[in-house]
Parts: sequence; C-alpha cells; structure tokens
Amino acid sequence: MTTSPITRVGAALLLALLPALLAGCPKPLFSDNVVRTSDLVYGAGYVEDDTAELGYRLKDLYFDLIEPTDVPATNRPAVLMIHGGSFLSGTKTDENLVRAANGLATKGYVCFLIDYRLDGDKPPTEKSWHPDTEGTKDLNIPSLAAVRAAFVDAKTAMRHIRANSATYGIDPGRIAIWGESAGAFAALAAGLTDPREFQDDGNSLPVPPENNPGVDPKPAVIIDCWGSSVFTNDAFDADDPPIMIFHGKSDSTISYLFALNLKAKCDEVGIPCRSYLIPDGEHGCWDCTYQGRTLTAVTLDFLAEFMP
Repeated sequence: MTTSPITRVGAALLLALLPALLAGCPKPLFSDNVVRTSDLVYGAGYVEDDTAELGYRLKDLYFDLIEPTDVPATNRPAVLMIHGGSFLSGTKTDENLVRAANGLATKGYVCFLIDYRLDGDKPPTEKSWHPDTEGTKDLNIPSLAAVRAAFVDAKTAMRHIRANSATYGIDPGRIAIWGESAGAFAALAAGLTDPREFQDDGNSLPVPPENNPGVDPKPAVIIDCWGSSVFTNDAFDADDPPIMIFHGKSDSTISYLFALNLKAKCDEVGIPCRSYLIPDGEHGCWDCTYQGRTLTAVTLDFLAEFMP
C-alpha cells in the first residue's frame, strides 16, 4: 500500500511541529522512580470552634509522602518539608515544594510534605509565650498564635515520622527538617528549641495521644531557605543540629540580614553551618544557583556531609 502525498506532508508537518508542541507541555512533577501518596494524617491540632466545650476542636493534620521506588524500603534517609506563606496561606502541594521533594527522592530520600495550621484556623493563643517581636515588625506576621501553632505542628510531624519510622522504611536517626520562608521559621524552631517546648497548644488543652508526645522531635539537620530564627534566637546550643542557609541578598520580604544573624549565632555557639547567600536572589529563589549549583544540588551536598 502506498502513502498518499497528503499523508506524507501531514506526517512531515507533525514531526516539524513536535518539538514546539512538547515545549508547550508542562514538565512532569515526578521522575519515573518517584511516587506520591497523598493526604496521610500525622497528628491533630486545636482550632477555634465556638460550639466545642473548651472553644476549640481538634483538626486532623495532613501530609503527602514522596518517596523513591528503586531503593530498599528500610533505613532510608528522610526529609520533613514545610511550605511557606507568611503563616496565612500555602499548602503541601505547592509545585516548587513538590519539585524540590522529587529532586531529593530521586536520590533516595523519603520526603514528608506537611500542611499545618494557618492564621485562618484561629489556633489557640498561648499567653505565656512572649517572644521578642521587635525584629519582626517588617515581616508582616499575622499573629503569634499562627506562628506558635506552626512550631507545634512541625514538632508533631517530626514525632510522627520518628515514631513510625519502621512503617515508612526510614532511619529514625537520619531525619532532616527543611523549610522555606514561614516553613523555615518552623523548621528552625523544631530543631533549635528544647524538645519539651512547643509540645502542646497550652491553655490547658490536652496533648492528643496521636501526637506522640513522648517522642524526641529533634531532627538530624536543619535546612533554612529564606527564613529566620527571629523567634528562637535565645535557643541556640552547641549540641543543636547542623544548619544550612540558602538566602537571596535581594530578598525584600525576609532580609538576608536574618541569614547573617543566624550564621553568627551558629558560629558563636559552635553549631556547624553552611551558608549560601545568592547575590541577586530574591524571596523564594527556587531557581537560583550558588556558584553554578542548584538549590537541590547544594542541599544534597549538605545532607551527604552531615547526614550520610
């Protein structure tokens, strides 16, 4: 059977247009050796509810699991990843966050991407918590209640991961915590403060047993992407986890001066620290490079050094 000239022309035209058509398609979020399991529960947190006896009810807290499929599911390293959003918005399904998790998972890391309580949830306000807010005037922080709830939820997620390490096939001694923007505030709080701090919501509200209150929430390392330790500046100790800092020097949302302060605090007490300041980087510089190395590449190098 012969091919008509019209068919041959159509095929040639399709081949010519194929690169342009493919270029217009979005890149897949996941590599062939990576899978995601969505909407798993890691704990519960109190949110305002006028109909409840104490004025608050418990809300389930969810995470997505992004993991490699080509490594044995035992004693794998893990990374808890926390999105940003000024404690007002944001979600575990943020595309930049997911792509970062995919990059780590392709190299064998099991990633836990969490949602946490935001300002709109109206979490409890612990009146006994009085952080130094002088340095936060330009950060547009919505409420201390939302900040504190994020810290509690980050530690709850750490406890869940460690308590269920066998279920997830991970090494309980190799769990990193990674945060960007507001999520980095929470990651730093989880890694720097005493394990008993931010364990509960205060206000005589009992700790839900599913939050594993007796489990150590300390991560092996902390990765801070364009965040700040402004709420935890008094919590630095020599035995705190190593810290990686990735921050743009042109960041107008969270000044890189916070990164300089964090590095100085680490140096003062002897915490191992790797600081990567991007000369032209702005806030949320996911695509920035440091001396030609991407954020994922820098992170993998840091993890290989301090959480081998």
